[in-house]
Amino acid sequence: MFRWCSTLSLLASLLLPLPAHSDDNSNTLSQLRADLSQGQLDVLLQRQDIVPLPASTIKPWVQAQPIDRFAITGFNESDSRFAARVRLHFPGGGISFLRLEGTPATPYTLTDWYDYSSGLRLTALLKEGRWLQSEGGKAFLEALGESPNEARVANLAEGRSAALTLWLTQCLGKPCERIAATHQLESEQPMIWLLRRAIASGDTDQYRQQHGALLDALGDDAYLWWLEGQYALEFQQCGWLAAPLRDAWQRHEDELLLADVALQCTLNHTPEQTAFGTALTRQLSVATIMDSVKAFFAAHSRPVPQSWQLWGQTSLSPILPADQE
Repeated sequence: MFRWCSTLSLLASLLLPLPAHSDDNSNTLSQLRADLSQGQLDVLLQRQDIVPLPASTIKPWVQAQPIDRFAITGFNESDSRFAARVRLHFPGGGISFLRLEGTPATPYTLTDWYDYSSGLRLTALLKEGRWLQSEGGKAFLEALGESPNEARVANLAEGRSAALTLWLTQCLGKPCERIAATHQLESEQPMIWLLRRAIASGDTDQYRQQHGALLDALGDDAYLWWLEGQYALEFQQCGWLAAPLRDAWQRHEDELLLADVALQCTLNHTPEQTAFGTALTRQLSVATIMDSVKAFFAAHSRPVPQSWQLWGQTSLSPILPADQE
């Protein structure tokens, strides 16, 4: 089962609303690519000038998960500021969306980032810098490291939103996620964990709100749709998400992962219908599609519907010239 990666994914809302340019020859962009190419997020921690805590203190809440590949999906730069939108891919299949802001230089300095998984903004931690270094803050950090699955972490956070969000950031994808999530304060910021919660509960209103905000932030990213497909399958919500996933694939026909999750969701909801299989033949062979169909039903211990068997046989059969029919 795929799930989103809980390493820091940064705010990818609107890029800088000031005179800016996107330039593949940008020195800042080249540095950023070089840093990400090292395959760890640790390098970015060395670039931050946000939280008055050493990287060794922050590092435990940034999982040291190798980066398999990345895509910088947006980059703007002016003389004094830059913003980069990044998508990370991890070896286990997880993905994360990032937004970085900073000051151009050699080396560049990060002045803000936002965790799109949990809603953590490091500038919000900056405002809590004095508290984090106080006895109360140290007690919170110690509990966060030693017993994140205990409710006392919420008490030690003293109602501080940034501290509570830091707790959630550490717990995403872990057993302590449930208790950390229940103590989060209300926020209008788009967050992937809220999107997942909306899909899990079938709350279509919250889904539309989060989905729309994430689209505004990330653009029509095929991998955002892929995540939604994973959640739809996980929480059995393909009844209302299969059609949007198929539509999304129509706009991203070269993304095979999206094609796969859209097909699985379609088979989950309408197992007899083969129309999407026909659409997929624009990019995939009939044999490949049928292999996926067979694998899906085998995984669910169900026979392949006769409609799909007939579709595969008919589609694989050569079309004879009229004089040979």
